[in-house]
Amino acid sequence: MPKLPPKRLESRRQAILEAAERAFARDGFHGTSMQNICREAGISPGTLYLYFPSKVALIAGLCERDRNEIKAALIEVENAPNILEALEDMLVHYACVEPHERRALMFEIGAEALRNPDIAKLMTETDDAFTAMVRATVVGAVDAGRITPHGDIDTIFDLLSALGDGILWRATLRPDLDHRNSIRRIFALVRQQLLTSTTDTPLACPA
Repeated sequence: MPKLPPKRLESRRQAILEAAERAFARDGFHGTSMQNICREAGISPGTLYLYFPSKVALIAGLCERDRNEIKAALIEVENAPNILEALEDMLVHYACVEPHERRALMFEIGAEALRNPDIAKLMTETDDAFTAMVRATVVGAVDAGRITPHGDIDTIFDLLSALGDGILWRATLRPDLDHRNSIRRIFALVRQQLLTSTTDTPLACPA
């Protein structure tokens, strides 16, 4: 590894991951060679292999980056005045604000996981980590009295997970649709039927 300051090493590593992300999303996992990634990143093969010896290692690096980003985002959710609004904003960000190529890559990796056991292991570990972090945030808010569940919390969380996955999938396939409005309507139902934040405006009682 070249003698570079840690910040410079990390900056270069992230730049390589971003280049790989663009190439994978554009050309697919199998359609992207290490040489393609070198060209995308503007680096030599020797430099690439110092950081990532294979395409699987690049996918592992992308999964690690995403786990760290989700962890940081959930810390902001936990500190927000209204946790449900913060979760809604977080989903809007990943479905509507993040570049389309990042969502596309997530499903490209998922498809490759059906054929490649190494990728499948990475995807399973990453999904387990995401699920555990989001669940801990929701359950922690319930335990702290910040959210009131309207039913069994495990069932509610399973439904929320399915809704989130479905929205991200639909946003990937149909970026032309108004997903912000869809998320807004879905979270209105969440507040009515599943979870209520203590900082939400109280729902009117039926006559």
